[in-house]
Amino acid sequence: MILMNKMLIALLLFATLSSAEFLLESVDVKISDIKDDGSAKVHESIKVIMFGNYSKSLYDSGIQNNELAFWSNIDLKDVKFHVNSAIVDIRDFRLRPQPRTKCNPIEGICHGELIMDYYAYPSYLQNPNTEPVPGTGIFQVSQYKPRTKRYTLNPKALSFTTTPEGNIILDKNVFLNIQLPKDSVTLDVNPQPTDKNLQLPQHIDSLSWSDIVLVKFSLIFDVEESVDREVTGFFSGMLNSAVMALSSPQGLSLLILVIVLIGSYTYVVVSKRRRDE
Repeated sequence: MILMNKMLIALLLFATLSSAEFLLESVDVKISDIKDDGSAKVHESIKVIMFGNYSKSLYDSGIQNNELAFWSNIDLKDVKFHVNSAIVDIRDFRLRPQPRTKCNPIEGICHGELIMDYYAYPSYLQNPNTEPVPGTGIFQVSQYKPRTKRYTLNPKALSFTTTPEGNIILDKNVFLNIQLPKDSVTLDVNPQPTDKNLQLPQHIDSLSWSDIVLVKFSLIFDVEESVDREVTGFFSGMLNSAVMALSSPQGLSLLILVIVLIGSYTYVVVSKRRRDE
């Protein structure tokens, strides 16, 4: 009986030492640099606490590993993209595991952090010069007025724990922050952010939520282009159209036609001036 107890204790000790144990400390997701097409930059900081030598060894072995699949093996549900890859196109992904910090040899614990940066774009059937696929991207963008674009948050593009009804759950250690464009005017926010009491419509630099269920999550804001930007965009569009036209199979014929028209106009003007003299 004593021998059996010793064997059981030894097995439990071995299991403890040979299994990796991690605890999620916090998740911080920041969305910023929102572009005209609804794309945005996403920065994620995922902090963990590790227990025991095996956990620390496993963490250290991945310091040079930039593959998210490797870090998913530590069996924490929040070590993942917090955007829905079926709704957004993830580009320029970069994962930077940070060295262990705040190690306590008495308690046998250490702290670690995974930093992820990437851009989340809407999906396109052909190329970025075409219209994005409806329902994709973090923000849906519409031309509300000639110089005003309206941005509407697409909650389905986010990937957090949800209720059975599909509402996003942010635990007390999970933070979502959205930094809005500097020229934006916020029209609607629901639920109200954690740290602000808003009187809409108004300009807001950033919005943050934590420890909340985002029931009927909504964010709508407008961005009005300046006149200078509108004029620049108009001429840029004309130039791009001209370049595309000249690059087409009919480009040479169009170029000859333009030269003939300019030559004819010049000839008429010069002839008229000579007659007047």
